[in-house]
Amino acid sequence: MADFTLTHLTYAGAGLPTASVEFDPKFTVIYGSSNTGKTFLVDSIDYMLGGHVRPSIPRAEGYGQILLGLLLPDGRPLTLVRKPGGKSIHVHQDDLRELSHATPDAIVSARRIRSRRDISHYLLSKLGLDDTYVRTNEGGNTELLKLADLTHLSVVTDTRMIDPNPPSQRTRGTAARTTARSVMKLMLTGEDEPPATKLPNAAQRRVQRGKINLIDSLALDLHAKLSRDQTPDELRDQLARLEDSLNDMARSLAGESEQQARAVAARAHLAETDAELEARLGEVLDLLGRFDTLRQQYETDLARLEMVSEAGNLLGYFQVGRCVFCGADPEHQQAAQHGHQETTQLHEAVLVESAKTHSLLADLRLTIEGLEGQRDELTERRTALSAQAAEADRALAQIEVRLAPLREGLEDTVNERLRVERDLELRARLDELEEHRSQLVAQGALPSKRRESLIAGRVLSSFDGIFQRTLDSWRIPDVEGASYDPYSGDVSAGGTARAGHGRGMRALLHAAFSIALARYCLDRRLPHLGFLVLDSPLVTYKEPDFDADRIPPNVIDHFYRSFLAFPGQAIVVENATPPPDVLEHARIVTFSGSGARPGFFPARPSTPTGPETHRTRRE
Repeated sequence: MADFTLTHLTYAGAGLPTASVEFDPKFTVIYGSSNTGKTFLVDSIDYMLGGHVRPSIPRAEGYGQILLGLLLPDGRPLTLVRKPGGKSIHVHQDDLRELSHATPDAIVSARRIRSRRDISHYLLSKLGLDDTYVRTNEGGNTELLKLADLTHLSVVTDTRMIDPNPPSQRTRGTAARTTARSVMKLMLTGEDEPPATKLPNAAQRRVQRGKINLIDSLALDLHAKLSRDQTPDELRDQLARLEDSLNDMARSLAGESEQQARAVAARAHLAETDAELEARLGEVLDLLGRFDTLRQQYETDLARLEMVSEAGNLLGYFQVGRCVFCGADPEHQQAAQHGHQETTQLHEAVLVESAKTHSLLADLRLTIEGLEGQRDELTERRTALSAQAAEADRALAQIEVRLAPLREGLEDTVNERLRVERDLELRARLDELEEHRSQLVAQGALPSKRRESLIAGRVLSSFDGIFQRTLDSWRIPDVEGASYDPYSGDVSAGGTARAGHGRGMRALLHAAFSIALARYCLDRRLPHLGFLVLDSPLVTYKEPDFDADRIPPNVIDHFYRSFLAFPGQAIVVENATPPPDVLEHARIVTFSGSGARPGFFPARPSTPTGPETHRTRRE
């Protein structure tokens, strides 16, 4: 399947500095201060693709041309030129980036009404979708696919990002829901609808009563599935009370869980300290054993020296007279003091060695006493730690006793909330059936409903898997069971439909749906424009129990990193700063809100120049 690539958006005017942003073929991030033209830029892209709402801000006054550059599926450049408020678009088969007065290659209507000379037919023909039909109502009527049916899935403005309206649906209403369902079938399967006539015939009118009977039968079945006979207002009031109870229980559970975490950490610290003391005690005991062996050796050496001294006295080694070493009589001993020196030196050597050994033994005994003191101290500390560990175990057991009823109560409340939500959904389905029945009765006759070709379950399952993995990759809590409902056109996560979430989560779910749809189509070469523009998907989100006013960096970083492997072209407009690894691999456009170029529009020539604040980096 062919697709487009956006190359630039430019505003040009006579005597005014050109305002332009160039887009990377893979990933572009436009971020910075508020009120600098970021949303204006996204609205301008939508306007150039046939949007009817003209983007307008004071800084855009005086600019006479808007230029949107694209690359066609075959790689050739194309520039769409439109005057602000103009009802036609000039098409140039060239890459124009300045005020142009050249003769266009074609002039088409800016209205996406699917005539043969409008922007819708021109661009869809480049994608091979100019003869594609989609379903428009429950009766089976069809019409040609419009560019607007695809642009709202590729260019998501900040207002649509948080709108409770389903992300697959361009406008509100039953007819819009049917068209959106048909467009989703085209994108997920590549199959369009066969053309059908719009006028009912007599045979179709005769089935009116059968339809009414069928609706009545379905309504009875839905009534039987209601768990209680409550009005929608009563159900909504009960749901609000349950939400308050859940919040209170969640806070209590969080408090106890926090205490439990601290107690577990303290218990682990005690165990770690005990292990350290045990290791040190082992070292001390090992040293005591070694030093005791050395003490015994010293005592043995002293005993031997004492024995040598006693033996020398007994044998006369230490007496003056006949030399006990050479046997010479005193008169034959040539050297003066011969026998006296020999015996005295041996005796002195024994005394010196004995004194040295006594000194070493005294030092060793002092060391042993010190180690024995450490042994006793370590043993006492381990005994005290054992008592503290036992107390910590008792505290953990008490916390677990308090947590058990809290968890049980929370589970019961959640089940009751699910029951109320299910009843509310059944009530909504009953209201829809009643609306259909009223239309049949009021109109008197309708075309017979043509059987709708549904999206295969395996296709929906595959798309839901990509949708779930997209949310999981951003590390968002409580988004299990993410799925797309082809009947309502909405998506859900964490057991709640997107419309039931707050603004921040609605924006993230819308962004995840758009990304998953683009990935699914581009990876399988199915119909898609090829690019994705997201305006402010992060700015309003705040993680549960997170005290900061803005979204935590963890989710922001993972959100940006997910685009590094995006199969098409992605343009993200945000206030949040990307992480450094994304800054290195994407085209970054920063609007600082001050200086010579405070945002998308540079300062006018009459404005004093200052430092450049509009930066574009490609690394």
